[in-house]
Amino acid sequence: MRLRVLRHFAVVAETLNFHRAAEKVNLSQQAISKSIIQLESQLGLRLMDRDRQSVVLTEQGKYLLPYVQEVLAAARRLDDAVASAGDVRTGSLSIGATPTFLESVVPEALNAFQQRYPTTPIKVERGDFAYLCTLLMRGDIDLFYSTSPAENSAHLVRKITVGQDRNVIVVRSGHPLASKQSVAFDDLAGYPQIATLNYPRGAAYIERLAAAATMRVPRPALTVESTHLSLERVAGSDSWWVAPHIMVRSRLNSGGIAMLPVDPPDTPWDLIMVSRRDYSPALKMMDFQTVMRSCLMSSSD
Repeated sequence: MRLRVLRHFAVVAETLNFHRAAEKVNLSQQAISKSIIQLESQLGLRLMDRDRQSVVLTEQGKYLLPYVQEVLAAARRLDDAVASAGDVRTGSLSIGATPTFLESVVPEALNAFQQRYPTTPIKVERGDFAYLCTLLMRGDIDLFYSTSPAENSAHLVRKITVGQDRNVIVVRSGHPLASKQSVAFDDLAGYPQIATLNYPRGAAYIERLAAAATMRVPRPALTVESTHLSLERVAGSDSWWVAPHIMVRSRLNSGGIAMLPVDPPDTPWDLIMVSRRDYSPALKMMDFQTVMRSCLMSSSD
């Protein structure tokens, strides 16, 4: 069984369209269709139901797809390992990260990594856990960094805890609440809140604080998605903002904002590195993991 045939199956399974699949691999539809027929004949299984309008994976096709993706990913890693065997400076780096990591530790780690490997091509994918898991199993990335998901992940995925994080509430330096030894939720209620769009962990923490104080959750004065805008607004007003500590720690260290001693503090959660269970990192990827660990350790200081 040739890798080329497996690649064709994976692309058709991804696009569910023979025309788009053919465009992605620069072949004709007839050639792609022939590959699928050849694979089904070799396996003795029907992998897809198709007609002029649609392509649908059969149950057998759905079952085999992650294993095909695993084989293709292993082949790509072998190519990278061969390329770097004689010279560790060759090869590339393909990783993923959730927004919390991309806006905190990853830029610092990439800067340090590129000082050692200035000519290495680097690809960084952004997304949530589910999206990055799809890229991982497809072989588009070698690993990714994420907050620990609530749902169970695929059985072919390995999760390694690399640190912990928690929500903190920040205000500008010199804010009236910044000098208090302990801040309760009713103290916060007297000041405008900045909320982060699509950040359920932050909303859940505020709900717990409100429930403990037997108060209603206030309506945010400002709701934004941009971390930069939130930080600038906090630094220039009396607003308060809930954010992961890892995301604001560099700004806390450099000044301009302060972390409030809120009672009760938030419950920590795990930060994880995710890879396929069969993954054996090349030397360059091991170096990047070492850099990330160093950056994460400094972020927890």
